[in-house]
Amino acid sequence: MIFDMDGLVVDSEKIYFEANQRAARKLGMTYSMDYYRRFIGAGNDKMFAEMSKDYDSEDLISKFFELSKKQVFKVIEDNGLPLKKGFIELAKYLQESKVPSILASSNDRDAINFFLETAKIGKYFSEIVSANDVEKAKPEPDIFERAWQISGENNKEEALVLEDSYNGIYAANNANIPVIMIPDLVQPNKEIEEKTQAVFENLYQVKNFLQK
Repeated sequence: MIFDMDGLVVDSEKIYFEANQRAARKLGMTYSMDYYRRFIGAGNDKMFAEMSKDYDSEDLISKFFELSKKQVFKVIEDNGLPLKKGFIELAKYLQESKVPSILASSNDRDAINFFLETAKIGKYFSEIVSANDVEKAKPEPDIFERAWQISGENNKEEALVLEDSYNGIYAANNANIPVIMIPDLVQPNKEIEEKTQAVFENLYQVKNFLQK
């Protein structure tokens, strides 16, 4: 099982958005949820490049990224770091069934380690693949290809990706690995639904699906 992290394992997308909004207010920038949704699952490099064009300033966006990163810790301090519904139950079921779980995230390794340590869930993953481990972030297939390679599984049809974002769905498709979507801030359209094995409301439903 290959897990995305943000918005799938930890309820972090709302944390990132709040941190981004706090940074934007400090810098006098207009920043909306609709704009934030464009970059869900895409990785920081794409976000930086597109925001620099949209705001016509790499310097401004560098400051935005720096402030946002600092604000993430403050938002978690203020609000905590909740897990997504059903994750613990699914993770325990996979462990009991001896199904390896790999975390494959477009986030950087330091952020991943911080979230895993804060939420105390590192024990559920046998391997971690981060943006630091590949050349290109989602929607390119690199992260999921890497996760599949280190799993030792010979048949991609025996692997399954769990994702919440369009970019993650595209990445899994580009890697030719079956994918289930559990939407967070972005709901699937018809095209995305056709690219998935199923769309579930939460990870409880994934556990039930696997038990059938």
